[in-house]
Amino acid sequence: MGNHTSRENTKEEELLSKWTNEERKQLVENKQTLPEYYSKELFDSLTEGTRLDYLQTAYDILRLKNTQKMYDIFQICVKKHKISLQTFVLWTVTSSIPLWYSQAGQNVIIKDIHQHDPKRLVDYLLNYAIEQKEKSGSTDWLFEEQEEKELKKENDKDDWKAKSTSSPSTLSDIEFMDWLKNVPCMFNLFYLIAEYAFLGCTQKDKDSLHQRRLAHLASPQLSSFSELISPYDYFMLMQHVPTHCLSSDTKGISHQLLYSSKRDGISWQVFVNKIVGQGATLIVIKSKDGSIFGGYADEAWEYQRTNWYGNISNFLFQLSPNYGAWLGQDVNNHYQYLCWGKKSLPNGLGMGGQFDYCGLWVDADFLNGHSRAGPSCSTFKSPQLTKDDTFTIDKVEAWLIKPIEKDEQDDTNGKGVLNYSEDMEFMEMAGKKMYSKDLAPPPSREQES
Repeated sequence: MGNHTSRENTKEEELLSKWTNEERKQLVENKQTLPEYYSKELFDSLTEGTRLDYLQTAYDILRLKNTQKMYDIFQICVKKHKISLQTFVLWTVTSSIPLWYSQAGQNVIIKDIHQHDPKRLVDYLLNYAIEQKEKSGSTDWLFEEQEEKELKKENDKDDWKAKSTSSPSTLSDIEFMDWLKNVPCMFNLFYLIAEYAFLGCTQKDKDSLHQRRLAHLASPQLSSFSELISPYDYFMLMQHVPTHCLSSDTKGISHQLLYSSKRDGISWQVFVNKIVGQGATLIVIKSKDGSIFGGYADEAWEYQRTNWYGNISNFLFQLSPNYGAWLGQDVNNHYQYLCWGKKSLPNGLGMGGQFDYCGLWVDADFLNGHSRAGPSCSTFKSPQLTKDDTFTIDKVEAWLIKPIEKDEQDDTNGKGVLNYSEDMEFMEMAGKKMYSKDLAPPPSREQES
């Protein structure tokens, strides 16, 4: 008995030696109070057992990033609470997303997060792996009958849905780990929960916060929050933007609202004046049928460039009624297009596909658009983003995700794009009265924040 206790003490000391002095204090501190959003069931499952078990679990998850340990905790939850994988994902999401924001001091967002439904994010994470498998098998039609392919796809979906939602879960180790391998952000969320359980909420220095943002362990800096996307929506979208849009080690990156139809009015002139020449942008649209969708453009929108451009980092997305994100496929270069005031060319904003059959198209009247995919957009392999293939705009937001460097910007001498005489003439010919806000130079980013 004495030798066993001595070995345990030695092992405990060895594990404690892996941490800094401050971390050791946090590890041995008894955490009596949890935030109301944090699942007590997860906390108890993470911290149960002997002191040695506790230290070993902390080391395995936080230092070794051992994904197998997540399955072990899942199994404890299943045995104690008879839950499904779906419930486990729900507990993880609602406990971790506030922590993801709190890393960057976004406490205003955390206060209101209970007003938003996490269901779409939970379903997305739950079914992401099988959807990726479908995408990777998109050339199967070359080798098998379409009807046979569709039947197999539906059977796989039904089988996974039954397994992931059944209570208590009967998922095997292999099934769980295969799912987790294909949903990398899921372990990041679990890591945040474990970090809080063992180390509490510690202040991160600038360098540490930069690295955490690049690793998707902390939210980018936000100047304000959206009317159209929820905190859960924003988390999902940030999993798909390039890492250079998440943080910079030389200069802070703040995601800023460039244009809001609620704030600025429904105006094509104001919209393009706000987005042209700014940098990487996220365009979010709500249509009259309730669909919420949009696109990320990695390159700055350009004035009077009359052909397609952009790069493979661009993507299209859907947020309502369901989540989805579709990345560039390197099939063609039809990543983004913006043109107006040209009689011989289509006037509007496009992403993917081809004219009249775009993955996303917004007319220059700023009232209508279309999303036509038959059956998918060639550039992004995205489906139709709206209920009908044409839509009527309800609301629009444009977010600056990463500003271009000053030496990259066009020299417009501080003028907005509509200061150009040909644009003014075109708008006057169209019977559009020009207002000063239509012609003003883009506001400084300090004014926007």
